[in-house]
Amino acid sequence: MKIGIIGAGNIGGNLGRRWAEQGHEIAFGVREPAKVKAVVDACGGRAKATDTRGAAQAADVVVLAVPWAAVAGVLKDAGSLAGKILVDATNALKWNDGPEPVIHDTSGAQKIAEMAPGAKVVKAFNTLGAEHILAPVVGGQPCDVFLCADDAAAKATVQQLAEEIGFRAVDVGPLRNARLTEHVALTWIYLAMKGGLGRNIAFKVLGS
Repeated sequence: MKIGIIGAGNIGGNLGRRWAEQGHEIAFGVREPAKVKAVVDACGGRAKATDTRGAAQAADVVVLAVPWAAVAGVLKDAGSLAGKILVDATNALKWNDGPEPVIHDTSGAQKIAEMAPGAKVVKAFNTLGAEHILAPVVGGQPCDVFLCADDAAAKATVQQLAEEIGFRAVDVGPLRNARLTEHVALTWIYLAMKGGLGRNIAFKVLGS
Protein backbone atom coordinates (compact mmCIF):
# COMPACT_ATOMS: atom_id res chain seq x y z
CA MET A 1 0.00 0.00 0.00
CA LYS A 2 1.17 3.55 -0.69
CA ILE A 3 0.93 5.64 2.47
CA GLY A 4 1.52 9.38 2.47
CA ILE A 5 2.30 10.81 5.89
CA ILE A 6 1.95 14.56 6.24
CA GLY A 7 4.45 15.38 8.93
CA ALA A 8 7.59 13.52 9.99
CA GLY A 9 7.64 14.17 13.73
CA ASN A 10 7.47 11.51 16.41
CA ILE A 11 3.99 10.21 15.54
CA GLY A 12 4.32 10.38 11.76
CA GLY A 13 7.91 9.20 11.71
CA ASN A 14 7.23 6.20 13.91
CA LEU A 15 4.13 5.19 11.96
CA GLY A 16 6.14 5.37 8.75
CA ARG A 17 8.89 3.23 10.22
CA ARG A 18 6.50 0.53 11.43
CA TRP A 19 4.52 0.39 8.19
CA ALA A 20 7.71 0.29 6.14
CA GLU A 21 8.66 -2.80 8.15
CA GLN A 22 5.40 -4.35 6.94
CA GLY A 23 6.33 -3.69 3.32
CA HIS A 24 4.30 -0.56 2.65
CA GLU A 25 5.65 2.29 0.53
CA ILE A 26 5.97 5.48 2.58
CA ALA A 27 6.18 9.09 1.41
CA PHE A 28 6.63 11.81 4.03
CA GLY A 29 5.09 15.11 2.99
CA VAL A 30 7.11 17.93 4.54
CA ARG A 31 8.13 21.47 3.70
CA GLU A 32 11.86 20.77 3.81
CA PRO A 33 12.49 17.16 2.72
CA ALA A 34 16.25 17.36 3.22
CA LYS A 35 15.78 17.91 6.95
CA VAL A 36 14.08 14.56 7.59
CA LYS A 37 16.81 12.29 6.19
CA ALA A 38 17.17 10.45 9.52
CA VAL A 39 13.45 9.66 9.57
CA VAL A 40 13.56 8.37 6.00
CA ASP A 41 16.68 6.30 6.69
CA ALA A 42 14.98 4.67 9.70
CA CYS A 43 12.41 3.22 7.30
CA GLY A 44 15.02 0.93 5.73
CA GLY A 45 14.80 1.95 2.10
CA ARG A 46 11.01 1.89 1.80
CA ALA A 47 10.44 5.62 2.30
CA LYS A 48 11.14 8.98 0.73
CA ALA A 49 10.54 12.60 1.65
CA THR A 50 8.81 14.98 -0.72
CA ASP A 51 6.48 17.96 -0.57
CA THR A 52 3.04 17.70 0.97
CA ARG A 53 1.14 17.62 -2.31
CA GLY A 54 3.38 14.95 -3.81
CA ALA A 55 3.05 12.66 -0.80
CA ALA A 56 -0.71 13.07 -0.58
CA GLN A 57 -1.61 12.76 -4.25
CA ALA A 58 0.39 9.57 -4.83
CA ALA A 59 -0.99 7.80 -1.74
CA ASP A 60 -3.80 5.30 -1.18
CA VAL A 61 -3.94 6.38 2.47
CA VAL A 62 -2.95 9.81 3.78
CA VAL A 63 -2.04 10.27 7.44
CA LEU A 64 -2.27 13.72 9.01
CA ALA A 65 0.32 13.91 11.79
CA VAL A 66 1.08 17.58 12.40
CA PRO A 67 0.33 20.05 15.23
CA TRP A 68 -3.19 21.41 15.11
CA ALA A 69 -2.02 24.90 14.19
CA ALA A 70 -0.54 23.51 10.95
CA VAL A 71 -3.57 21.47 9.86
CA ALA A 72 -5.35 24.03 7.68
CA GLY A 73 -2.15 24.99 5.86
CA VAL A 74 -0.97 21.48 5.07
CA LEU A 75 -4.42 20.39 3.90
CA LYS A 76 -4.46 23.33 1.51
CA ASP A 77 -0.99 22.34 0.28
CA ALA A 78 -2.07 18.72 -0.18
CA GLY A 79 -4.73 19.53 -2.78
CA SER A 80 -7.95 17.60 -3.18
CA LEU A 81 -8.14 14.41 -1.11
CA ALA A 82 -11.58 13.42 -2.37
CA GLY A 83 -11.97 9.66 -2.39
CA LYS A 84 -8.83 9.04 -0.33
CA ILE A 85 -8.64 7.64 3.18
CA LEU A 86 -7.44 10.44 5.47
CA VAL A 87 -6.26 9.30 8.89
CA ASP A 88 -6.49 12.07 11.47
CA ALA A 89 -3.87 11.52 14.17
CA THR A 90 -4.04 15.11 15.46
CA ASN A 91 -5.38 16.63 18.64
CA ALA A 92 -6.88 20.12 18.66
CA LEU A 93 -5.40 21.51 21.86
CA LYS A 94 -3.26 24.21 23.39
CA TRP A 95 -1.11 24.08 26.52
CA ASN A 96 -2.37 26.07 29.52
CA ASP A 97 -0.55 24.46 32.45
CA GLY A 98 -1.94 21.27 30.99
CA PRO A 99 -3.78 20.33 27.80
CA GLU A 100 -6.81 22.41 26.91
CA PRO A 101 -9.15 21.83 23.95
CA VAL A 102 -9.46 24.57 21.34
CA ILE A 103 -12.66 23.18 19.79
CA HIS A 104 -15.81 22.86 21.88
CA ASP A 105 -18.79 22.55 19.53
CA THR A 106 -17.56 19.61 17.45
CA SER A 107 -14.41 17.50 17.01
CA GLY A 108 -11.11 18.18 15.33
CA ALA A 109 -11.78 15.25 13.00
CA GLN A 110 -15.06 16.77 11.84
CA LYS A 111 -13.32 20.10 11.22
CA ILE A 112 -10.75 18.22 9.11
CA ALA A 113 -13.55 16.56 7.15
CA GLU A 114 -14.90 20.03 6.37
CA MET A 115 -11.45 21.18 5.24
CA ALA A 116 -10.93 18.08 3.07
CA PRO A 117 -14.28 17.60 1.28
CA GLY A 118 -14.81 14.11 -0.09
CA ALA A 119 -12.02 12.54 1.95
CA LYS A 120 -12.86 9.42 3.98
CA VAL A 121 -11.70 10.66 7.38
CA VAL A 122 -10.76 8.13 10.07
CA LYS A 123 -9.75 9.28 13.55
CA ALA A 124 -6.94 7.11 14.95
CA PHE A 125 -3.54 7.05 16.71
CA ASN A 126 -4.25 10.16 18.80
CA THR A 127 -4.67 8.70 22.31
CA LEU A 128 -1.18 7.40 23.08
CA GLY A 129 2.47 8.38 23.17
CA ALA A 130 4.59 8.27 20.03
CA GLU A 131 6.91 5.73 21.65
CA HIS A 132 4.03 3.25 21.89
CA ILE A 133 3.88 3.12 18.11
CA LEU A 134 7.32 1.49 18.11
CA ALA A 135 6.45 -0.84 20.99
CA PRO A 136 2.64 -1.02 21.38
CA VAL A 137 2.56 -3.03 24.62
CA VAL A 138 1.98 -1.63 28.12
CA GLY A 139 1.64 -3.84 31.19
CA GLY A 140 1.98 -6.92 29.02
CA GLN A 141 -1.08 -6.06 26.91
CA PRO A 142 -1.38 -4.60 23.42
CA CYS A 143 -2.33 -0.93 23.36
CA ASP A 144 -5.76 -0.03 22.04
CA VAL A 145 -6.26 2.30 19.07
CA PHE A 146 -9.69 3.94 18.98
CA LEU A 147 -11.22 4.33 15.50
CA CYS A 148 -14.02 6.67 14.43
CA ALA A 149 -15.24 7.03 10.84
CA ASP A 150 -18.38 7.27 8.75
CA ASP A 151 -17.00 5.07 5.95
CA ALA A 152 -16.92 1.40 6.98
CA ALA A 153 -14.41 0.34 4.33
CA ALA A 154 -12.01 3.14 5.25
CA LYS A 155 -12.28 2.22 8.92
CA ALA A 156 -11.55 -1.44 8.09
CA THR A 157 -8.43 -0.45 6.15
CA VAL A 158 -7.11 1.61 9.06
CA GLN A 159 -7.96 -1.20 11.46
CA GLN A 160 -5.83 -3.53 9.35
CA LEU A 161 -2.96 -1.04 9.34
CA ALA A 162 -3.19 -0.69 13.14
CA GLU A 163 -3.29 -4.42 13.76
CA GLU A 164 -0.36 -5.05 11.42
CA ILE A 165 1.89 -3.10 13.77
CA GLY A 166 0.66 -4.68 16.99
CA PHE A 167 -2.30 -2.60 18.18
CA ARG A 168 -5.78 -3.78 19.09
CA ALA A 169 -8.34 -1.69 17.23
CA VAL A 170 -11.49 -0.57 19.06
CA ASP A 171 -14.39 0.74 16.97
CA VAL A 172 -15.86 3.85 18.62
CA GLY A 173 -18.47 4.46 15.94
CA PRO A 174 -19.09 7.33 13.53
CA LEU A 175 -16.85 10.33 13.02
CA ARG A 176 -18.96 12.49 15.33
CA ASN A 177 -17.66 10.31 18.19
CA ALA A 178 -14.12 11.48 17.50
CA ARG A 179 -14.68 14.15 20.14
CA LEU A 180 -14.84 11.30 22.68
CA THR A 181 -11.44 9.95 21.71
CA GLU A 182 -10.01 13.47 21.55
CA HIS A 183 -10.94 13.89 25.21
CA VAL A 184 -9.34 10.54 25.99
CA ALA A 185 -6.21 12.02 24.43
CA LEU A 186 -6.43 15.10 26.65
CA THR A 187 -6.71 12.80 29.67
CA TRP A 188 -3.66 10.79 28.57
CA ILE A 189 -1.61 13.95 28.07
CA TYR A 190 -2.61 15.32 31.47
CA LEU A 191 -1.82 12.11 33.33
CA ALA A 192 1.49 11.66 31.50
CA MET A 193 2.71 15.25 31.65
CA LYS A 194 1.07 16.74 34.75
CA GLY A 195 -0.49 13.90 36.71
CA GLY A 196 2.74 12.20 37.68
CA LEU A 197 2.12 8.88 35.92
CA GLY A 198 4.71 9.31 33.18
CA ARG A 199 4.39 8.39 29.54
CA ASN A 200 4.36 4.60 29.86
CA ILE A 201 0.59 4.46 30.26
CA ALA A 202 -2.25 3.54 27.92
CA PHE A 203 -6.03 3.26 28.02
CA LYS A 204 -7.40 -0.25 27.63
CA VAL A 205 -10.96 -1.46 27.07
CA LEU A 206 -11.36 -4.60 29.18
CA GLY A 207 -14.09 -7.19 28.94
CA SER A 208 -15.00 -10.50 30.50
